[in-house]
Amino acid sequence: MSINPLESSPRIREFGIENVNAALMAWKPIPSAPGNFIKVLFLDRDKRRVDFLFKQEPHAEFPRHIHRCTSVTLTVEGRWGYREGDEAHFVGTFMHEPAGTTHTPFAFEEGTVVFQSFTGAADDVFLDLLDADGRVIGHVDLAFFEAFLER
Repeated sequence: MSINPLESSPRIREFGIENVNAALMAWKPIPSAPGNFIKVLFLDRDKRRVDFLFKQEPHAEFPRHIHRCTSVTLTVEGRWGYREGDEAHFVGTFMHEPAGTTHTPFAFEEGTVVFQSFTGAADDVFLDLLDADGRVIGHVDLAFFEAFLER
């Protein structure tokens, strides 16, 4: 019996299929957002799409931002929400967000892990990061995700 290559490699490409073992990938800290971590699973520059796992430690917050893409999110661990809303997402909740939404995600006391997929980045930009006055102070773009892509 042969050994499954995904048991020892975080990423293999076979028959045109991208296979990923996220359990073998390290959580990479996002330097500009303490307590936030990422594992990039798939990136398609031509279609401006990225699939990734996003982790927040307890009570961590990601900067307020505007989506310039469509986003889908599935909560796989913990609880999280938006500072601007009352809902709390927990294991099994799914969310579809159109471009143009603005919010500040944060984790509750147990932290959280979500699977996210961003599609259709305008000019390769997925998110516009905002300051307290709503001014754009930075971006999350394809280059941001490429920097975290483990090959």
